[in-house]
Amino acid sequence: METLRFLLVTTFYPPYHLGGDATHVQYLARALGKRGHEVHVEFSPAAFRLKTKRKPAPSNRSPDESVRLHPIRSRYGRLQPLSAFLTGQSKGVNRSHEQLVAQTKPDVVHLHNISLLGLGVLPKKAGQKTLYTAHDYWVRCPRSDLFKFGRYPCDAPTCFRCGLATGRPPQLWRYGRGWKGMRGIDCAIAPSRFMKSAVERLFRCPVVHLPNFAPDHNPAGTSQTPGDYYLYAGTLEPHRGIVELAAAANGNASRLPLVVAGRGSLEGPLKKLENSDGTNVHLTGWLEAPKLEPLYRKAKAFIMPSLSYDNAPLAAIEALSWGAPLLVSHRGGLLELIYDGQTGRSFEPEPSDILRTVERFEAEGLHFKLRQAAREAYESHHHPDPYLTRYLSLVKDLDSISAAEGTPEGPPVPRGPDGDRPQ
Repeated sequence: METLRFLLVTTFYPPYHLGGDATHVQYLARALGKRGHEVHVEFSPAAFRLKTKRKPAPSNRSPDESVRLHPIRSRYGRLQPLSAFLTGQSKGVNRSHEQLVAQTKPDVVHLHNISLLGLGVLPKKAGQKTLYTAHDYWVRCPRSDLFKFGRYPCDAPTCFRCGLATGRPPQLWRYGRGWKGMRGIDCAIAPSRFMKSAVERLFRCPVVHLPNFAPDHNPAGTSQTPGDYYLYAGTLEPHRGIVELAAAANGNASRLPLVVAGRGSLEGPLKKLENSDGTNVHLTGWLEAPKLEPLYRKAKAFIMPSLSYDNAPLAAIEALSWGAPLLVSHRGGLLELIYDGQTGRSFEPEPSDILRTVERFEAEGLHFKLRQAAREAYESHHHPDPYLTRYLSLVKDLDSISAAEGTPEGPPVPRGPDGDRPQ
């Protein structure tokens, strides 16, 4: 097997991370390293400190010696990622990245979430094999989530007003004609078909659908008899549908017993609900993967009531690996994970429909019947082996992929305060 040298470029990387994009990069880095490839990861601790006052979470996992980490130094602390956000450039990041590329001479540069690194990490020289994974909608949306005003899925671009309304300074570099989308990329990866359709017009290269994967911590493939609860794991924020899920559980102890693992701004209200009469809600706080696994294994189903356009959440894929069926909202790439009803059911993210779907799911015995299909879907679509086979085949074919030309005017420019392009 030919071994390659990879440079994975990402804003966040564990333990300096907030979500699944960084976890995916870690999974990919370790999977490539395990197969004998040389793997380097470039990331920004300063960006993590800009986003949160929280300290990096301690990890019980031993470091992977096959992955070499390159944290970007920031002489000016949080100003470095802030500059990348506001202007699209950071001289410190650009300098660090150029030095690292010259030092490591990677065969492949794979860009991930670069939202707080800036456009300087895009390839400058022809011939550098470069991939990009669209973990979110950053190439299209200054908020990265297509969640307009932080309240509902975006129906039309009014990016300037949306940013101001949600406390985000305008990214002026997006509004000029100099922003022509992601140039220099040989191929972009979309973890869901929904993501592919949402962003492919912003690239001048092929965009391929490659479903996310998660490590197999259940190699025997066993699915256990479910326990007496439904499970949610993730951030406790409004866009995740947590308010609606809590309302469905409130006063319905026997109909929707719920275990919630995670942290976020809604943790306080959920704790009050946990102690209220007639409600069966248990909060565990944030849990690392080894402590989540027993909860996945025994859950009747894993619930994702997102209001926003989720892409391909790793938590849902991890649930499938343990044979837990999915109950998901009609949003984004979530519907793709239930495989036409073979691995779960869907609902509108409102309390009454959540409750109705749970009751129907249980009445039909689907918490038993769908467990084997859930595990089989994981093995076929989300196991590391098929992912790496397709990924490395894609890398091999990059030589034959010619960058596709975009439309003459480039991708749509974000809209100004009156819905028009800024002049």
